[in-house]
Amino acid sequence: MSVEIKQFEKYTPVSSEHTEYIKNLTEYCKCSARRPAFHMIPPCGLMNDPNGLAYYNGQYHVFYQWHPFGPSHGMKHWGHFISEDLITWTDSPEILIPSEEYEKNGCYSGNSIQIGSDLFLYYTANYKSPQGKIPKQALAIMSPDEKIRKYANNPIIDETPEGLTGEIRDPFVFRRNGSFYMFLGGGTTDGIGRLILYKSDNGFAWNYQGCIALSGLDVGRMIECPSIVTIDGKDVLFLSFIGKEPEGDRYHNAFSTVYLIGQLDVENLTFHIEACDELDKGFDFYAPQAFYNKENKPVYFGWFGCGVQELPHMKEDMWIHGLTMPRLMSIRNKRLIQNISEKTAAQYDTVVYTGGQVVLDKNSFHLCIPVCQTNMVVQIGQAEDCFKIRVDNEHGKLTLDRSSLLEQFCQEYGVSRSLSFDPGKLTQLDLYYDNTFGELFINKGEDVMTFRAFPKSLVISIN
Repeated sequence: MSVEIKQFEKYTPVSSEHTEYIKNLTEYCKCSARRPAFHMIPPCGLMNDPNGLAYYNGQYHVFYQWHPFGPSHGMKHWGHFISEDLITWTDSPEILIPSEEYEKNGCYSGNSIQIGSDLFLYYTANYKSPQGKIPKQALAIMSPDEKIRKYANNPIIDETPEGLTGEIRDPFVFRRNGSFYMFLGGGTTDGIGRLILYKSDNGFAWNYQGCIALSGLDVGRMIECPSIVTIDGKDVLFLSFIGKEPEGDRYHNAFSTVYLIGQLDVENLTFHIEACDELDKGFDFYAPQAFYNKENKPVYFGWFGCGVQELPHMKEDMWIHGLTMPRLMSIRNKRLIQNISEKTAAQYDTVVYTGGQVVLDKNSFHLCIPVCQTNMVVQIGQAEDCFKIRVDNEHGKLTLDRSSLLEQFCQEYGVSRSLSFDPGKLTQLDLYYDNTFGELFINKGEDVMTFRAFPKSLVISIN
């Protein structure tokens, strides 16, 4: 199938005149040879941050940043998927379109929370001026009939607190002590990231409280996409950073994401940190958002991408990026443990690899690798076109290496990622590979590495 590709001005919102073109583009994208079987990707165009995640009115709702006209960053809408089980997803026509003057440059990221019978969708109204961005936060409301309307008195926050720049965005609203609180990401005029806090009694009117102290944590020059859940009485805070410097094996991507385990004190504007680590140690991960599932268990989706990336085949495919599988969370020994549900895992055919060479006839699979107390190199692909997982059990080092792939991308940020573990304690690797989308779980979720790779063949061997 072919499609005539049209060019649009960067900040073009979707309207009725684009319906037929987007329909044709969506049909074209269904034929992509790199389309995953089990990960959410956009119907066409570019997907980035997961937004507005909720279990509401008997269904899961996953909104996401969406530029529908092509595989590049442009006017952002909120696309919308619906599911009853976090497995089978349908595309919803109820999306956020930047149709108002206060959001003339896009509906940027945010979250959702149920208030009464409605789902409140909080988002950043992107507004650019010749002097720079003017921060505005907005509200849309989805009723039980799944119709979305914009709040008549938007923007609900229209100010720049003293000492902060206009780059303030990504509201995350939560309840605490009988009130509503909103995190926002931002930074100071002298280039230090800040986690900003607002308070409300009703979800409509908001008052600035200040910035949360983070105990000397290096947060780069800007914080983005904050979110928070509670696990076993501990607060788990996600923060995404722009400009964070590498530290050893950590923080080597264009942008980085950490989790903090501890206690949030909204009255004293402090997060007491008990543990901190990079959330995902792979290549292609950013902007995760946490929420609670049907069973009130904490879960999150992350963006399967990072920054402005030029990926192989994206102009041919006319879509780019996706979301991770939904990851369940728990805490063990002050570490965040990440896993996927049995239902999610059951979508994949499992290959338990114990040796020799295995040629896979499917593009999507679960590769389970028991690890003995020796060093090993797992190779996926032919020698001249492969990625490798190197395990040094003696010294406690695992490396994911993309240097031997023919189709390279984002090399300016390096071609390998490494993590450390207690020597001799690595016992199992679980690779979920979904037609170029890879999620590697180490020791049943003690660490995760998310990555894209484009090998021509899927041959597994271990040296």
